[in-house]
Amino acid sequence: MKSRRVRFTATAQEHVRREKAWWLANRDHLDMFTEELEQALRIIAALPGAGSLYAHSPVPGVRRVYLRRVAAHLYYTFDDAGVIVRALWGARRERRPRL
Repeated sequence: MKSRRVRFTATAQEHVRREKAWWLANRDHLDMFTEELEQALRIIAALPGAGSLYAHSPVPGVRRVYLRRVAAHLYYTFDDAGVIVRALWGARRERRPRL
């Protein structure tokens, strides 16, 4: 099984940066956040169809995987060239991410 290259949009990079800062300031469990994010990235690189389709997206083909321990969704698209992470969004937020 071939792993695809994973890239982040600028928006997704900002989401990850903010989420890391929040975990460091409020939970002191940055390792847990980092480990769960890295595990999700390995999964979608190897099995990009593993996430569920996200019907509320204006971007066709957006999927998401749930990061259970950190209560966030990782939103992404993929094709033969690779995986594009589009957002990392807290599952408890009342609004949807901009994709």
